[in-house]
Amino acid sequence: MKNKTIAALLIVSMLSGLTACGSKEPSASDLTANRTREIEEIEEPEEKEDEKETEETEKPEEKETETEEKEEKEAATGIVFGSDEAKGYDGFEYLMEELISTSNTKSGNKMTLSVFVPDGDYPSVSGSYATSERMGVMVDVDIDPYLRYDYEDYTVSENLEDYVEEEIEYSSYIYGVEVGEVKEVGDDIAVCELTYMQFDSYDGSYAPYYQVYCLKELGDNVMGLVDICIMADDTTGKTKNLLAELSSFYEIEIGWDESFGETKRAAFENSDEFNADAFNLGFMSFELPEGWEKDEDESSYGETYFAPGGDAIGGYGYISIEEDYAYDEGVIDEMLEDLEYTQEYFEEVLGEDVSNLIVEDAGETFLGKTLKMEMKADGDTGIFYIAQSGYSQYAIYAVIWAGEGEEAYESMEEALDKLFETGKLNN
Repeated sequence: MKNKTIAALLIVSMLSGLTACGSKEPSASDLTANRTREIEEIEEPEEKEDEKETEETEKPEEKETETEEKEEKEAATGIVFGSDEAKGYDGFEYLMEELISTSNTKSGNKMTLSVFVPDGDYPSVSGSYATSERMGVMVDVDIDPYLRYDYEDYTVSENLEDYVEEEIEYSSYIYGVEVGEVKEVGDDIAVCELTYMQFDSYDGSYAPYYQVYCLKELGDNVMGLVDICIMADDTTGKTKNLLAELSSFYEIEIGWDESFGETKRAAFENSDEFNADAFNLGFMSFELPEGWEKDEDESSYGETYFAPGGDAIGGYGYISIEEDYAYDEGVIDEMLEDLEYTQEYFEEVLGEDVSNLIVEDAGETFLGKTLKMEMKADGDTGIFYIAQSGYSQYAIYAVIWAGEGEEAYESMEEALDKLFETGKLNN
């Protein structure tokens, strides 16, 4: 399809309030130009059983490890989150000290605390917040977090439970989520652990994550929120030592072990959520007929192409999918209310660049209410879908290159039918 035709369609979308501000316009023009050049050239993890009952029976007073001795020493000297003794402490091997502050206190006095985060290459500190990453462990600490409930009226457990629920609700591209119970550690600390698989749309893979949230009352109506995120695929043999130091300083148990990643991945791949045959864009998953693949050469972060054999240029056509933010929730409704007017509108905007334009109601698809348009331009055939679900807009367009014949058209229709039959929104 001529690039100016696709561009015109996208401009129409923008005029209709569908396209997000500042988003990248899908460059069908690039794909068309490339084809022209070619033509010219041519579950919560189960912990391993310790299997040490016999040894423990034979040696009831087994000597403590160096890590355990170190933890006891640190706890005994008060090197814990919120303590004055933590300031200036240099006894950790894998953690570094950062100072964070808040004046959002009951007394109005400024509170400054020492916190410890992984001694990584790119730590970041801003006001009440510090973060850093090392050996597959990302730690965020905030002593002025957003919590919905008043500190004085709700327990630390209630506040943490609500916070975790909201985090999960607004997290994208996560699967196989298992959330543990919120547990209180003493009177002033609450902890919640969760595990999940996160989809990376860039490389098309799922990765296992183990996350620990800790909320601690620090006095003067100040709450400290600690988020320890373990990216299993990035951990090393020494990650457990780093976690032992975090566990000691923040006074919490962290149930992660080195078998977690393999166990979580296997459980997910055997669950109903996982479909090995599905393509996944993060916000959407779907299936296409056998032989269809992602075109790795033409696809980029902002636009993804699918084609028979993964060749959008050399084959008979391609399908591309986009997601954006829509400022007006009722645009598709307005278009569908008067299809005759909508068709006239598109004919006027697209002008002589297209012929055989048909605008119709595609009904309620997995994307929401959906408008379908089909047209020809310089012999290429374009099939274009626009849909909305809330304030998210979706555009699916297919191109059948000129001269490919009726068989190619039928194959494209088959691919689109399967996409809509198996499609699922993930956010």
